[in-house]
Amino acid sequence: MFVAGCIIDLNFLVDSSGSINYQTWALALKFVANIVRVLTIGPDDVRVAFVVFASNVTVEWGLAQYQDKASLVHAIDNVRIRGGNTNLNGALYLTWSQVYREARPNANKVTIILTDGVDNEPEFSTPLTIQNASRCKNDGIRLIAVGVTNSTDEQRLMQIASSQSDFYPVGDFNALNSIISKLTSQNCITPEGTDHIKYFTLFQC
Repeated sequence: MFVAGCIIDLNFLVDSSGSINYQTWALALKFVANIVRVLTIGPDDVRVAFVVFASNVTVEWGLAQYQDKASLVHAIDNVRIRGGNTNLNGALYLTWSQVYREARPNANKVTIILTDGVDNEPEFSTPLTIQNASRCKNDGIRLIAVGVTNSTDEQRLMQIASSQSDFYPVGDFNALNSIISKLTSQNCITPEGTDHIKYFTLFQC
C-alpha cells in the first residue's frame, strides 16, 4: 500500500486515437482512476498530471491542479474521447517541455503511457517519438509503457520505455486492471546527481 512520505510526480499519457471507442475509452479511464485510488494524493505526496493524445495533444491538467483524490478521480472520469491519429511523439514532447516544469525538486518523476497502436504523427513510427522519449529519460523521467492488443509494436514500446521491465503488454482493455498490482510493485528510478541511480518502490516507499 502506498504510504505518505513517498513523493512522486506522476503523469499519464492516454491514447484517444481513432482506434479507441467509447467502451474502451471508459476502460482506459477506469484503469487510470483505479491506480489513483491506491495513492496518497496531496501536495506533499503524489501529484498527478493527465495528457490525452490523438491527432492533437492536450494537457488536460498539470501536476499542481488537483490536490485531493476525490476531485482528481472526478476529473479523470470526465475526460472526453478525441479520435484521429496516434501522436505519442507530441505527448512525450509536452511531457518533458511542459508537464515536468512543475515538478518538485525532491519528487520522483514517473510517466505511464497507455496506447493501443503504433504512433503515426507526423508520420508512421517517426524518429521524433524516440528522440522525445530519450529526452524524457535524460531528464530523469521514468517511462512505463502499457501496450493494449496485438496492434502495438512491442519492440518500439520497449525502446520508448525506460527498460524492458517497464513495458506491460495486455491482450485487451478488459485486462488492464490485472496489471495494476504489477505496476505498483515495480521500482522507480530517481537520479541523484549526475550519474547515481537510486531504486525505490513505486507505492511502498
